[in-house]
Amino acid sequence: MAEIKELRSPQGQLLAHAAVKDNYLSGAALYNQIQHEKVPFFVTAFAIDQARKVMIYGLTDEMFTTYKDPLLKMTIKAVPNAILTSVRDFIEPEEYLFQFASALSQMKLTPVAQSDLPSIIGQNIQASYANFMNEYQSYFDIENQLGTPTYPNNSLMKSILVKYKAAAADGSPVTVLAGMDYKGIEYYTSASPTAIFGGLLGALTKKKEPEGGSNRLGHGSPCSAIDWGAANKFLMVAPDEYVDEATVDFLEFVASFHMDDALRQQFYLRNAERSQMMINQAQQLQQMAHQSALNLQASQRRLAQTLAENSAAMSAGIMDSWNKKMASDSRISQARSEAIRGVDVYTNSYGQNVDVSVSSDHVYQNQYGDVYGVSGNALDNELLSKLNWTELNK
Repeated sequence: MAEIKELRSPQGQLLAHAAVKDNYLSGAALYNQIQHEKVPFFVTAFAIDQARKVMIYGLTDEMFTTYKDPLLKMTIKAVPNAILTSVRDFIEPEEYLFQFASALSQMKLTPVAQSDLPSIIGQNIQASYANFMNEYQSYFDIENQLGTPTYPNNSLMKSILVKYKAAAADGSPVTVLAGMDYKGIEYYTSASPTAIFGGLLGALTKKKEPEGGSNRLGHGSPCSAIDWGAANKFLMVAPDEYVDEATVDFLEFVASFHMDDALRQQFYLRNAERSQMMINQAQQLQQMAHQSALNLQASQRRLAQTLAENSAAMSAGIMDSWNKKMASDSRISQARSEAIRGVDVYTNSYGQNVDVSVSSDHVYQNQYGDVYGVSGNALDNELLSKLNWTELNK
């Protein structure tokens, strides 16, 4: 039985633990950069038996997101600080493992057998699945608080081991074992993710009950997105002549491999900090959207008031111009009429208009309302008093 060893970086940082025999050269490396919204960093570890040309690898934490909602897929590029390198089309778990094994071994692989992987997660699959779902429920709770209700659909966790046959560069037969602690979850929202930004697009989808089973990850409905990947991945490459001993060493490595507890706590802390950052960012965007809406409403009110005032002023101006035009037209028409008829118009004491020949220099009205036109000089006041006449003006 191999001893559990500390796997450290070249700088001496403790990163992981695993059972490794003394004939193996072992170590680890920290990739201290965010790989996914839920993977702030990850660790790779190795154990190499140079004499037998046996190589064993262990890698922690890799996740991808597949966006099934076309609107979500289109708008995700506009999300601040989005990890676009983690966006990937969904592939089946076996294909995912095959691609990993092919890339790391640099060999043409042919699968020949599959079984369960006896990893720490694989040996505690129910508890691991419960932790996985609890973790995502906390994310869904955050989405709900931000106004984007999110619901889980299909989910899957399984630990699988696949045996491949291959050939070394010199043509000698090689066995490759690849395994992973696979995990994935589908989820859907009652509103597009753009609702996080204050509902700028607000494309709604009808909530309905999920369809399908837990073994159909990637094919459920409704589905807005899928998060999928592996908590751990493992690989062994061994010449066929040493495959039996190497397989024992590999399975002991797999059964004990895990990230150092202190580093794992940093992992969780970084995730919590990023979640809080995203919450703060979403709240700021919501506030900005709300303030923009208020500003727009205020601008619309000011514009409506300005338009109303302008409209009233324009109407008043138009009416004033019209009234002046009508008065002018009336005067012109009156003058034209008087000129044609050879009369001037006077107003009597009753407020009535009376026509008098233009040859009259003075016009008088008697006590009975009769009007007289007189040519020449005006009558003197004494005569007017005796006649009881009053002079009229135009």
